[in-house]
Formats: sequence, structure tokens, C-alpha cells
Amino acid sequence: MSLDKEIIILKLGGGLLTDKNKPFSLREDVIDSTIQQIIDSGKKIILIHGGGSFGHPLAKKYNISKGLNVSIENQVLGLAETHKAMTKFNNIIINKFMEKNYPALSIQPSTIFLKNARSIATQSLDSIETCLNLGILPILYGDIIFDINGSFSIISGDDIILELCKHIKNYQVLKVIFSMESDGLYIQEIDDDKKFLSEIDIDELDDLKLADLGQKIDVTGGIRGKINKIKEICKLRIPVQLINGLNEDAILKALNNQEVISTSISCKSINSKTIMDRKIEHMKIPLKQNVQHSENYFNDIKLIHHPLPEFELTDIDLSVNFFGKKISAPICISAITGGHPISKKINEILAKAAEAENIIMSVGSQRAGLEDLSLQDSFKIVRQVAPNIPIIGNIGIGQVSDSNFKVEDFKQCIDMINADVMAIHLNALHELVQDKGNISYSLFKKKFAEIRKEIKIPIIAKEVGAGFNKDAAITLDNLGFDGFDIGGAGGTSFAAIESKRDNQENDSLTRVLGEVFREWGNPTPVSVFNVRKASNKTIIATGGLKTGIDIAKSIVLGADIGGFAYTFLKSAWKDYEDKTISNTIKEIKTLKKELQSSLWLMNVKTIEELKGNKSKRIILGKLYQWFNN
Repeated sequence: MSLDKEIIILKLGGGLLTDKNKPFSLREDVIDSTIQQIIDSGKKIILIHGGGSFGHPLAKKYNISKGLNVSIENQVLGLAETHKAMTKFNNIIINKFMEKNYPALSIQPSTIFLKNARSIATQSLDSIETCLNLGILPILYGDIIFDINGSFSIISGDDIILELCKHIKNYQVLKVIFSMESDGLYIQEIDDDKKFLSEIDIDELDDLKLADLGQKIDVTGGIRGKINKIKEICKLRIPVQLINGLNEDAILKALNNQEVISTSISCKSINSKTIMDRKIEHMKIPLKQNVQHSENYFNDIKLIHHPLPEFELTDIDLSVNFFGKKISAPICISAITGGHPISKKINEILAKAAEAENIIMSVGSQRAGLEDLSLQDSFKIVRQVAPNIPIIGNIGIGQVSDSNFKVEDFKQCIDMINADVMAIHLNALHELVQDKGNISYSLFKKKFAEIRKEIKIPIIAKEVGAGFNKDAAITLDNLGFDGFDIGGAGGTSFAAIESKRDNQENDSLTRVLGEVFREWGNPTPVSVFNVRKASNKTIIATGGLKTGIDIAKSIVLGADIGGFAYTFLKSAWKDYEDKTISNTIKEIKTLKKELQSSLWLMNVKTIEELKGNKSKRIILGKLYQWFNN
């Protein structure tokens, strides 16, 4: 998502803004300071606040959180009094913002949320998103909530945050900040000392023995209840930060990602598991289901047969140079995988075979290795078993475009595999149809300029199944890319793969986006043609190549190398099952033989002689229409 679609959810604890032990008390200085910090941050925020001394005493008196109880005198009147108190408290905060000419708007929780047994039913969040669109600060608060079965309860600010994180659609929640009266989480040590936790992962929360920091009136569970909500938030891959709102400028610093005393709760283990699950699914789905494009435009390219070859078949030299390294044939094992224990085995098989046959090897996205160091071995294995061949590293445009991505991260990808070349994959379609995909690239050019300035090895632009048009090729060439990996339509459709995976957004749509867009993209031959018109730099043709003849067809259009992913995924998976590398080596040898035979039958002795040679091909059918439209 674009930067203006990124938000932070900030929770102000009721105990921070009021004294819960003194009904209807206010900490005016704290409220004023907090509001000014929010305004000064300039961030797009959804603000949530607790009930404090306004809502909690009444809710406790009338036992509102337990629902309708006819034995409690005037409980329904107490329900109305609780809501009235919270409305009064919220209006005070709204008025504070308005006094500073800052647009803030109160959104009553009971108009959005309904209790349904033990769960919460969330209605439309359109009003909240409209506020954000208009530059208005939406403010919600802990309050009474009606039960769909005719009763009532309390919805805490923490409950509201979890529901927002689950259901907000058009904005990306960068993190959730809880502003409290303590610096964060303290645990009880064996000698009764208290130890402060500055960082912790979600997986470690269950084993915490929290130190007792004192308990005030709280009908929503206090810090221990908060931990359960935090776990659910982190499961949505949204990090959480606990800060002390009484510390000077702590809220402002947290909103601006500056150093501040706090407990940061990461979702790295959730992210790692999610990535690992996705990696194994990306391998298994193409092997078990049909996710190939329905049309392969290589069929519309015919190579011109020459009936009288003027040299021996064995005289043909398939060797080429790839960014300074000589390889035996213009064949690349395209990016397939990484980031899973099985991926490590697959990468080892592919790399050993590539080394034995002296061809190029690419790795899958190295994002997993950046986010979880324990997954780096699934990438490192490639260079360990293939010390001599050209190896292409791989990171996504989404990661490069992230405001937190640094040149050091890019260097880490290079060092992970001692890469000869790096690819930045452009996978807008894939991310668009993927659950919680990264579709914010507005910082890419700025970030790439920083990388290009520092990184000396070649960097290529790689598409992932949708190919290139001429304008994009010109832009990328001018930015300083050293080559292109075409990744055109005609082979595996990653949109189709995502349509087979669990995607929560599909539940809110009448059609599965990935299925609608499974045929989207510029065909590989068209993309090669487009890029070659725009640039003289290295081109790897990938996307739908099946045989050595397809390599020859790609080269005659202007490509330098032919790349294969699905073909080698199938051979490597069989090798994985058979505990060998023979199937992959056999496939490489087959491609070489087919390519060599194609050249001989066209009376062409070298790859260079074939490259861009119009006299050796004819274009038919729909591909002709693409070329002449």
C-alpha cells in the first residue's frame, strides 16, 4: 500500500489519562501533553482510549461486563449511566483536539460492534476509513456493547483494536502502540527482583511470569488480559509496542519509530511460519494442480529449417559469458525457492546439478533469510555446493520499497550466497492477489538509487509471471539496472497459485481475484521483444519455456539466456524423493541437446550468430498481432 494508506493504532490507557481509584478524575497535564504529541507526529492514526475513572467504577458497580442480570438493581439504568460517563470522557478528549484546531471525530463503538456469544460481530468500518481519507482523527473508546441475543456487555479498547486489526481493509496497520503507566513488561525473577523486557517475540509470551506492579480497578483484565489480546494482534503479523505515556515525548518517539524505553513485541515467529508455509505451498501447488497459463506464445514462433547443415553437430559451441563468467550453455535455473527446510534440500539438488553442468542458478526471494536468520541456510547451501557457477540472488520490490529497508539488508542478501548478480523481483500482480500482499512501491526509485550507488555487482530487474512492456523497460534501464529476467506470461501463473491458497479477502468478494487475473500479463516472447527494443543489456527469457527449442526461439528474438523454473521444480522434486540429483542433471543435458540440435538444423554455429537473427524465424497467429498492434 502507498504511504498514505499506512496507519498506526494508538491506545491510551484509561489509567494513564485518569486516576481509576478516583471516579471522574482527569490528569489534565497528561492529556494535554499526549494530544500535542499526537498532533506533532504528523502520523495517520486511529486513536483508542480506555474507560479510566469514568467507565470502570460504574461498569464494576453494575457488573455490566457479565450481561443482563435481573437480580442487580437498576442494572439497565447503570448501563446507560456507564455509556453517558464514557461519552462525557470522550467529549473532553475531542474538545481538547478541537481547541488546537485539529480535526477529531468520535465514533461510538456500539454502532459498529455487536456481541455474539463469546465473539464480537464487526459491522462496516467505512466511517473510520472515511475519516482517515479526509484527514480526520477517528477516536474510539471502551464502552458498553449490545449482545445480539438481547443482552449487553463491555467492549474494551483492547477488544476494539483487535477487531480493527482483523477487519480494516483499505489501510495497512504498521503497528499497535499501547501507552500505559509503566515502561512495558516486567518479569519476576527467582530472587524476587523485577527484570524489564525491551524485546520479546510472540512465542515467548506464554511462558512469562509477569511481575506484580499493582492492580487498580479494571473490569477488562489489566495487563494480563492485555497479553492475550496482544498475542491475537501479533498473529495477524502486526507488531506491538508498550510504552510509558508519562515519560517525556514517549508517545511522539514511538509514533516516529525513534528510540524510546518500551517493550517491543514482534511477530517474527509468526512471520517465519507464514513465510515457510507459503514457500512450501508455492512448490506443492504447481506440482499437484494446473496453475499454468492457458496460452504459450512460443507455439507462434517457427524457426526456419536449413536442410543442408555446413558443419558437424559437435562443432556447435553453446558456451556464453554471463557477467564475466563463462557457462557451458545459455541456461538458467530460475528462482524457485528458499526459506523452508525442504527448500534447502531442493536448492542443494539444483545447485549441485548446475555446478556439474556449469549453468546459472537463481535462488528464490531471500526475504525469509532477512527476517529469520535460521532460514538463511536454505539459501547458503547453494554457494556451499556450487562454488564456481554464476549465482543470482533475489529480493522483492516490496522489501526494497519499505521505509525501513537499508542498503545493508541488500548487502546481506549478497553475502548470504556470495551472489554474482542480484535480482529485484517486480511482482505487483502476485502481491495484489496474495493475502496481505505488499503493494506499496512509492519509495522504490529513491531506495534503488541508494542501492545502486553502493552496490557494484550487476543488478537485474525480474518479473514474476506478468512480463515487461517497453516503457517499464526504458524506465528500469535508465534507473541503472544491468539486465532483465523477463518472467512473462505463458508459464506458471502466480495469480492462479494464490487463488488456490487460503486468502481471507476472498471471503469479502464475489469472485476470487487470483482466478480472475490468472491469465493477466505480457507473454514472454512479447516481453523479450519489448525489452530488446528498449535496452541492449542482458536478457534472461523466463516464463513458459519448455524445451531447448524454446531457448533458441527466445534467443532469435533477442534474449541472451533461457530460464526454467517449473521444469526444474519437477526434476528436483523427483530427485528429492529419490535422494539423487540425476533427474535434474538429465534435464539440463536434454535442454543442451535440444538447443544444439536446433542450431544445427538452422545452420547456425554459435549462440551469438543466432541472437536477434530475424532471418531464422517467422511469427504467426496471435503473437504476430502482439508484434504488429
